[in-house]
Order: sequence, then structure tokens, then C-alpha cells
Amino acid sequence: MSRVKRSLILGGALFALAACHGDQRAAPAAARPVVAVQTVPVRAEAPVRGIAAVGAVRAQESVEIAPSVMGKITELRCVIGERVAAGDVVARLSVRELAARVDQAREALANAALELDRAGKLMAQRAIPGAEYDALASRHRIATAGLAEAETMARYATVRAPITGVVTAKRSNVGDMGLPGQPLCVIEDPSSFRFEATIPETLIRQVTIGAKLDVKLDMLDAAVPAAVVEIAPTTDPASRTVLVKLELPADPTLRVGAFGRVMVPSVAVPTITVPAGAVVRHGQLASVFVVSDGKAVLRLVRTGRVITDAAGDRVEITAGVAAGEVIVVEPPAALVDGQRVTTGGAERPS
Repeated sequence: MSRVKRSLILGGALFALAACHGDQRAAPAAARPVVAVQTVPVRAEAPVRGIAAVGAVRAQESVEIAPSVMGKITELRCVIGERVAAGDVVARLSVRELAARVDQAREALANAALELDRAGKLMAQRAIPGAEYDALASRHRIATAGLAEAETMARYATVRAPITGVVTAKRSNVGDMGLPGQPLCVIEDPSSFRFEATIPETLIRQVTIGAKLDVKLDMLDAAVPAAVVEIAPTTDPASRTVLVKLELPADPTLRVGAFGRVMVPSVAVPTITVPAGAVVRHGQLASVFVVSDGKAVLRLVRTGRVITDAAGDRVEITAGVAAGEVIVVEPPAALVDGQRVTTGGAERPS
């Protein structure tokens, strides 16, 4: 579009905008009385914009309980929602061969002990060589170790909870075959939670260990601050994201698996903002009055987001005014383009 066409379009828009103010503005601006107005300088700022990364609540300590030996499950004390203490019996397995191995080991140890006792008496009478006695002593030590091994394996038939927590999942039933490494149930500690989120690798440089980020959970009314405690050293090649873990404050209402979002700080983008009351709208046109040489000059602007802060609503201006220019706040309805104004020697704070 040529400069001439752009000027014609801008002039037409300003003419239409001025016509929208009503019949009271038919008189020339120079003939109108001086109007007292409040003004404010256009503010330039660089707010840090955040990007929401999704995630879920997880227990900081979660254990999948699985047997170390194979056997039929004869007892299973896994009730979802039930609290268990560390050391409590979770399951029992029927492993007959392990019991038989313990009996065998006990008989072997008893036999080795009897032979060693006889050899000791003969050794005292110098009736056997020392090498023979040493061999029987070694056999006794091997039998002792064999019994300890068999008893340890037999104890694996009883599965106990390694931590204190709540049963959150049940994976097997009585009568099933328990297999090494195959979970029977899941126990989680409900006293401490973390929030796990996948953050785009383009933003991971904005996240550091110990940084406080706001986490908004759907089950809570307000965002909660959470500290970054872990950052995965690798990037998921499929999603191009990095796993980040944040420590959540203690809250009895939290539940594992709750969905939420964490606000990750992005780059600071320079933004020009004005009070929302300074923007005059007529249909799809937006304008402000810029004070120049004691006159209110109508200026078309392009608006962006509405930003809410402690001072109230502010509108982002993407084109039309520059930082430092003085504009009229809450312009009177009768104010027209070019009319002389006075600020009363005071400007409204921004």
C-alpha cells in the first residue's frame, strides 16, 4: 500500500471518528472553551510473560511392592485407601520348595556339627590328622551358611511394606502366581507431594534449581508457589520437552494424579501500556487523546491485551503512541480533536 493511500485511509478514519462524537462537536475546536483534564504519561515496561506447562501431582515417595521369589499368592493385604506401616505384612506366597530347602539345610548342618564334634574328640587324642579336622570344620561352616541362605530365601515368601503410606493401587489377587518383579500393589506416602511437568526445551534455561514457580491445580482455588527440586538432564526426543519436578507445600486436600499447570517465565517483551480509561472506542476503532502544545490531539491506536495490576486495568498499545507521550485519562465526552486543555499543573500517577 502506498503512502498516499495510507494517509487517505488514516484521514478518513479520523474524520469518521471525529463525526462519532455527536452534534456538540460541530463547532471548531479553536472556538471551544479550555477543558481541564487529567493526564498520564504513556508507560513502557517489559513484563515477563509466562507460558503454562501441564503436569500432575505425584507422591514424593512411591513404591511398587513386588515379590523376590515365585509362588502362589495365599494372602494379600492390599486394600486401596488403607494405610500401612513400614514392616507390615502385605502378602504371603506358598513356596514349598523353599521350605524343603530349609529342612535340608538344617539336616546338613546338624550332620556337619555331629561330625565336627566327633573329630574334635579324636583330634584331642591325636587319632586323626589335622587336615581331616580342618576339612570337617570347613564343611560345618559351609552348612551354616547354607542354612542362613535357605532361611533368607524362605523369608522372601512373606512380602512386607518398605515404607509407611497408603495403598493407591492393587495389581494382583489371592490365587494369582506371584512373579519376581511383578507388582502386587503400590504404596505412596501422602505426607509430601511434588508436581511433575514437562517443559519445552526452549524455556528450560529460564528454570533453575530452587526457583519458585506458580502451580495452578484444578482442584485448588488459588495458585501455590512450588520450588524446583529436580531437572532432568535429558530431553525427550519425541516431545522436545524436559521433565521438571517441583516440591509442593503440605496440603491434606491434594490427591495424586491431580492435573495442573505451572507458569514458566519466558522472555521479557517491551510493552507500552495506558490506563484502560484513556482508550476511547467507537465500534472497531480505538483512539486516545495525546496532549501536545496545550491541545488534545486525537490519535488512532492499535490495542492488545488487557493487563490487570494493583493500579487497575491497563491496555497494551501496539501502535499509535510512544513511551513518554502524555495522554488524557477519562476524556470528557465533549472533548474534540485540537481543543485546548489544561492539566491543572498535576498529572495523574500511572
